[in-house]
Amino acid sequence: IPVVLFNREQDDPRMSSVTTDNHTGGRTIAAHFAGLGHRRIGYIAGHEQASTQRDREAGFRAGLADAGLSLAARAVGGFVYADAREAALAMCAGADRPDALFVCNDHMAFAVMDALRYDLGLRVPHDIAVAGFDDVPIAAWPAYDLTTYRQPINRMVARTDDLLMQRIDDPAHGADRTKLTGALIVRRSTTRAPA
Repeated sequence: IPVVLFNREQDDPRMSSVTTDNHTGGRTIAAHFAGLGHRRIGYIAGHEQASTQRDREAGFRAGLADAGLSLAARAVGGFVYADAREAALAMCAGADRPDALFVCNDHMAFAVMDALRYDLGLRVPHDIAVAGFDDVPIAAWPAYDLTTYRQPINRMVARTDDLLMQRIDDPAHGADRTKLTGALIVRRSTTRAPA
């Protein structure tokens, strides 16, 4: 049965897949935070076994290293709203909280922003900057106005369809791992670090 993985990879080299270049996305967000002067930067991870989580975090850590920084705090949200909220509360309740947070996907970032604002009384982005990943429609809503790394979903779908048809037409066609470049979408959830 021809199979093409969409927005996930497997370590099996026989599997075809289409993803965003998650490593580059994570690295881009790290460069964005560093360029804004943030130095104490945290990360809230998705499901630990997901390739998207693994690649985004690896890229983010590499981008921090490029800027001479390292990760100041890390927690796991597991791509679950309630878990991301709890992770944000645990990470940001004290005086040594991060001044910027990269959250592995937008839906968790919404949970984090809600917890920061309504449970901890913090201002986003003035007390803590927040960035997500995906650019789901709600990210542009004024309530969140989330800086995020946009996945090129339409191009991903088209490429997945092309690869699947190739595998159907030619079952001997080798595996193909396509990584498409997304784009950083800067909104008002990030700003310059306080002096």
